[in-house]
Amino acid sequence: MTPDPKSGRRRRFTVGTRVRTPHSLDPQIPEEQWPLASGVIIEDCTGGAEVSPQSYGRDWALSRRWAIALDDGNLIFRDNEDLDDEEPDTEAT
Repeated sequence: MTPDPKSGRRRRFTVGTRVRTPHSLDPQIPEEQWPLASGVIIEDCTGGAEVSPQSYGRDWALSRRWAIALDDGNLIFRDNEDLDDEEPDTEAT
């Protein structure tokens, strides 16, 4: 489990957890400006999570820990540090 740098509490992710993560299909938007997208973790891909870019010999298309089905229909892969718990919508009552 990775402590959330904002709240300090430990985050626990499992298959079925709803999460938010930065994501964009627009190649013109820099990664640090991607908006948050919501989805659900559908697979734990632990087997390759500890492989470094040096092991692959490249820094692109690396393995990630979680497979996430976004609400918009996209399938993406992320590590723990790229995820945040999806907070309940407090405006809907």
